[in-house]
Amino acid sequence: MPSSFPSIQPKPKLEVREVLPNQIYTVDDFFSPSELRAVLAWAQSLELDGPKKPGKGEAERTGRRASLHSSEIANSLLRLITPLLPSLSPPYTSKPGLSANIRVYHYPPHTFFGQHYDMPQLDHASRRLSCWTVLVYLSDGVTGGGTTFYPHEETGKKGKKGGKLKYGPKEKVTVEPKAGRMLLHWHGVSGGGCMKHEGDEVLSGDKWVLRTDVLA
Repeated sequence: MPSSFPSIQPKPKLEVREVLPNQIYTVDDFFSPSELRAVLAWAQSLELDGPKKPGKGEAERTGRRASLHSSEIANSLLRLITPLLPSLSPPYTSKPGLSANIRVYHYPPHTFFGQHYDMPQLDHASRRLSCWTVLVYLSDGVTGGGTTFYPHEETGKKGKKGGKLKYGPKEKVTVEPKAGRMLLHWHGVSGGGCMKHEGDEVLSGDKWVLRTDVLA
């Protein structure tokens, strides 16, 4: 039997760090050290499914995962996240809400999640679409395993012969999976949608991640 999700408390003075405007933000020390240990123990008590062969158009994912529906866990996390939402851009003006679809990912050494896009998902209870991916890294001692983003290419003005000039891809951005760090990245229907991203191969250690979504 999995253990109960531990008690977690809002933290004063957490800093929201802008990694890429309107797209990527991080918050360190989202869980206290004791909370982090308790949440990791809870995650490790779950029954996880192994990797499946990707369907057409799906990215390869070689780690393990679990998914559970829990409004209780969502509400517990929401109390921590709500004070941070005003620091995000695009501005978050909706009534704060989180998806009750709670996911746990486990990436042992040599596993990864290929390049993909997150899409807005309908929360059936509230009838609201998701807009921000929320990832909380739970484990220390991981080499590799970052979340790497590939910013959208820009299309320039038309050339002399009427053809569009296409600039090269922007430099990729990697968020390292530091234990206790929360990563928020945009996947809403506006603002250009989600950036292409991937979970880099874990070179050593065990990467554990907690996932939910902010609702628009």
